[in-house]
Amino acid sequence: MGVGTSLTLRPSVPMGHVTGAPYVVALAVARELGGRVRWPHEVVTASGESLVSVDARAGYDEGVFVRCDLVWDAERGFDAAALERVAGDAVDAWAADVAAGRAAAGPLAPVLSDYFDALLGMGEKVEVLRGGRVIGEGALVAVDVWGRATVRLKGGAQELEVAPEQARLRYV
Repeated sequence: MGVGTSLTLRPSVPMGHVTGAPYVVALAVARELGGRVRWPHEVVTASGESLVSVDARAGYDEGVFVRCDLVWDAERGFDAAALERVAGDAVDAWAADVAAGRAAAGPLAPVLSDYFDALLGMGEKVEVLRGGRVIGEGALVAVDVWGRATVRLKGGAQELEVAPEQARLRYV
C-alpha cells in the first residue's frame, strides 16, 4: 500500500519553468535516500527498484505554485517531513539559480549535470509508450534542458524526442 506526502511549492520562476520542479524534487529526494532517478522524475535504487514516485501539478493563484505528491510503499518507513524539507530546499535553491539567469537555456539548465549523474538508464534499451502501446524502441541517449528524453530508435538512423506528458519510457 502506498503512503506519502503532498507539498505545495511556490518557486519564484516564470510559469514556463515550473516544469523543472518535479525533476529538482526527484533529484533532492534521490540524494536524501542515496538513490538514483529514472526519467522523468521517479526515485529508484541503483538496481532500478522504485523508491518514491514524484507527481506534480502546476498552477497559478496569487502566484505560480507546484503541488508535488511523493508516494512510496508503506514498509519503507520514509520520514515525510525530511523529504518535504529537502524537496523545498532544493526547489528554493533552483529558483534562486533561475532568478540569477542560470536557466536561460531551459528550466533544468542549473541542475542538468547533477540530474545526468543521478539518472539511471542512460544508454539502456527502452520502449516508448503512448496510450499504453509501444510507438518506438531504442536506447535512451539524452535528456535536454526542458526535460525531454531522446531515444535513438533501433537501427540508429532516427531519434524520437518525448516530453513526460507525451509518452513514458519502459526499460526493457
